[in-house]
Amino acid sequence: MSKGDKGVSGDIRRYLVILNLLENAADLVTSKEIEIALKREGLSFSTSSLNRDYKFLVEIGFKIHNRPTRGYSLEIENTEEFTLLTNLFKRIALSNLLNKSISLEKRTHKFLSLDDTSLVKNFQYFDIILNAIDERKEICFQHLSFYHTERETPKTHTLKPYLLKEYQNRWYVVGETSSGFRVFGLDRLSDLQVLDTKRFKNKTEEANQKLADTVGLNFSDHEPTKILLQFHASQKPYLESLKLHLSQKVVEDGLEGFYTVSLFVSYNFELKQQILKYGSLVQVLEPDFVREDIKKELEQAFWAYGEL
Repeated sequence: MSKGDKGVSGDIRRYLVILNLLENAADLVTSKEIEIALKREGLSFSTSSLNRDYKFLVEIGFKIHNRPTRGYSLEIENTEEFTLLTNLFKRIALSNLLNKSISLEKRTHKFLSLDDTSLVKNFQYFDIILNAIDERKEICFQHLSFYHTERETPKTHTLKPYLLKEYQNRWYVVGETSSGFRVFGLDRLSDLQVLDTKRFKNKTEEANQKLADTVGLNFSDHEPTKILLQFHASQKPYLESLKLHLSQKVVEDGLEGFYTVSLFVSYNFELKQQILKYGSLVQVLEPDFVREDIKKELEQAFWAYGEL
């Protein structure tokens, strides 16, 4: 085994290679094809290691089928949280690579440009909250709101945490207070404590469901509905590589120079922001209430610049 193929780092890279092959295969993937792909990445191969990788991936939830002497196949649609699991592997692999490059030589620091807006403040709370969710224990903390600017001091909240969610390079805890479901940014928490209270009923599935029809984090009073957006064709590759929402589907309207998509979501502030950032490159086709709201916002923006 090569130096770079040891421990967790090598295992994660192996899983990513195998999953990539299975995800993009039109037919069964043979062990020989896996061997070639692994060696191309500088990773070792053996029948025993492949069997171990296969068993591990199946144990954590991937629906992989082994057809003896023929090959392997993957049921993506029947693999719960396929995207989450593969993204976790990618995060771990990147973290290992960053750790390796930085620890070897300090001069490599100058070759990295990290996004200052990707906040890691209070990252130590991540593990504490994750354990509290697992143990079904309430947490108490001070929270500084960006929305209620009239408040000069943080407010105390007690929360039943159900979920940790990442959005736009920031982490949030989703849970329930006495007034209902709430979302709090980890970067705005302080004095966090895990309370020694009675274990609460787990509602992670309900929290996920509430967010399923939401762009971003803000819960909306609007019922989920079909929203039709017509973009300039130049935006197609960006919208395909980074969808506005998982429900995004292409609408074939036959119009030259345009790319039309539909979403099935609850209209909220974050979706409104996403639409507005495209400026003249997008038009809301339906529903009318969203079209009128965007139109009103654009008119107000125009008048903010005064008489032109």
